[in-house]
Amino acid sequence: MQQRRCPTGGEFSQIRDLPALKLGATDLDAILLKTHSLIDTANGPDDSGREMVKFSVDGQEIEIPHLSLASSVAFPNEVFGFSYMYNQAGKPISSVTIDLGDSLRRVSVSGESADKVDALSKLLEKDFRRYATAAGGVKFRRVTGICLSMFFLTSLMIGSAYYWNNRNRIALGIPICSAVGFLLVLLMPWNRFLAGFVLYQRYSSFFLIRHEPEIFVLCVVAALFGIPLFYFLSRKRR
Repeated sequence: MQQRRCPTGGEFSQIRDLPALKLGATDLDAILLKTHSLIDTANGPDDSGREMVKFSVDGQEIEIPHLSLASSVAFPNEVFGFSYMYNQAGKPISSVTIDLGDSLRRVSVSGESADKVDALSKLLEKDFRRYATAAGGVKFRRVTGICLSMFFLTSLMIGSAYYWNNRNRIALGIPICSAVGFLLVLLMPWNRFLAGFVLYQRYSSFFLIRHEPEIFVLCVVAALFGIPLFYFLSRKRR
């Protein structure tokens, strides 16, 4: 968390970074409505602040110049970028920015009341962290992809040499698992499966579709564990 005070305007500001997130449109609606309600409570019923939401759909940004609930907007089943902005100068809460994307998830709140700024930023962080996922985002995919690619390629070369020297049919499983794992890392759309942020218009009722990312991750894990498994099995057959 970053916290600072503007030396000229006397405003307080808090910035909180968020982990990778996965949530539905109705979940986001509940957070936005709660945020809007808290801003009205802090600034008064006559507040006339400017609100705006943005959706990132297929690389293009759709901007709506007012508060619009995610469930009321027609967009594809998956959206990988969303932002909400509120601005009204000279208020206890003068600015709220919710920026959710693949590379960055951040909540920023500023205003003249330190207590109200702190309370709203903490509440937003708490509400969003309920939908945190274990892995996702550009940095995670890049580091994990490089490590897994190097591991599977090295294992493929060593496993092929090991099979060639021993002529053990069970040892053939080592290069096969290595090749399958490398192809999964190379060909699967991990930017969708392990996105830093994904918003669903609706959750699929089919188990395989709803848990498609987890299933492919398990396939990679199975390939990883298959390499030492076939190695030890081949050693027992010698």
